[in-house]
Amino acid sequence: MMKIATIVCMCAMMLLCSCSKPDHSALLEEIKSADKMVFASMAITKTVKSERTAWYKVGKRIAVYSYDTYMQAYIDLSELQPEDVKFDDNAKTVRITLPAVETELAGRDMPMRKEYENIGPLRSNLDSKERAEMKELANRSLKKEIEENTAFNRQLTETAKRKARQYFKTIFEANGYTASVDFKAY
Repeated sequence: MMKIATIVCMCAMMLLCSCSKPDHSALLEEIKSADKMVFASMAITKTVKSERTAWYKVGKRIAVYSYDTYMQAYIDLSELQPEDVKFDDNAKTVRITLPAVETELAGRDMPMRKEYENIGPLRSNLDSKERAEMKELANRSLKKEIEENTAFNRQLTETAKRKARQYFKTIFEANGYTASVDFKAY
């Protein structure tokens, strides 16, 4: 009788263990640990022109310089919450709602490239202070252009969304799930 009770208890424990839901918290923590994940970036070349023609000086002083700056689109995965990931273990599907894609300027090249220079014989060359001022002027102008022209952000955001969808679908497929990936509104 004792053997039968032991066998029944063991069978019941095995059934209870097999009915428990899989724990997906480790996968969620692994995804969140990536923090800020960049999915798209672009280089933008900015050109700036300085033209000084004072009436009291002989000759022209024209200079055109350029430099590259970089813009990137990222997702802050540390903002991902457990309710943003919904698993259906019976259908082997997962629906994930990622934080909104954000864009930022990610830096710029330090040296400026000289594209064109026409300095008259009685005029002085541009010094490093003037080039630095030109670069700051160009940087302010670029930031304003990016704010006013949403094409940069839109293009980068769409590329990042497409790559993020593919990335997360691949991660979940490797774990045996078919994923549906959405994004929160910004």
